[in-house]
Amino acid sequence: MKIDKRGLFGLFFLLACLGQDVLAQGQDKTVLFLGRVVTASKAEDLPLAYVYNPKAGRGALSDNFGMVEMYVFPGDSLVFTYVGYQKKYYIIPKNTDQVHRAIISLSEESKILSEVKVFPHSSEEEFKQAFLKMRLRDEKQRGILANNLEQSKLNVFALQAGMGASANFRNFSDQMVSAQANKTFFASPMLSLTNPFAWISFIQSIKNGDLKKKEWKKAYEFLPKENISRQQFLRETNSNK
Repeated sequence: MKIDKRGLFGLFFLLACLGQDVLAQGQDKTVLFLGRVVTASKAEDLPLAYVYNPKAGRGALSDNFGMVEMYVFPGDSLVFTYVGYQKKYYIIPKNTDQVHRAIISLSEESKILSEVKVFPHSSEEEFKQAFLKMRLRDEKQRGILANNLEQSKLNVFALQAGMGASANFRNFSDQMVSAQANKTFFASPMLSLTNPFAWISFIQSIKNGDLKKKEWKKAYEFLPKENISRQQFLRETNSNK
């Protein structure tokens, strides 16, 4: 049976590495950390400061005098936090005794807070009543806008709006045609069905063939465009003649 020398050498090398790891783990000793958390400016004690060991996954709080104690290992990194103060990291030295003491000073952290308005209300119910009675800054403008957008007023604005060039010309042509057709009628505000003069004028108009004339239709063949000036309309009319 042949033994592979390369495989045997690799096995011995692996066992040697494992032995070194086991020996290194045996040399790691538990250290009792005794720390005092104080302010950096006046060295005042900070009670209930939080100390966290991320490697071990556990933490502790300092007592009323800022003292904290917890078991750690050499090389562990501790995190110290306190409200209103900057976070600080502290590494346990690898060459230390079984009891390690340290004073941890935390610096104040300055933050600019947003403005807070305090209202003089003694109770929540009083605040609700005051809030409901509060008027908006643009309340007047909102009322004017709602008043102007009322449907009845919009209808009036639509009726008062001016006509365009085409509609204005058509209205003018209708008036001219009406005047031309009624020029032979007896013009009187008292015209009615019982007026004999009106009937005589109407019969005479039929005999003359006024109702069969279609010259008025030619006026609609040259309707002007919308938003056209008077000078342009005259130029186009003269060119069509």
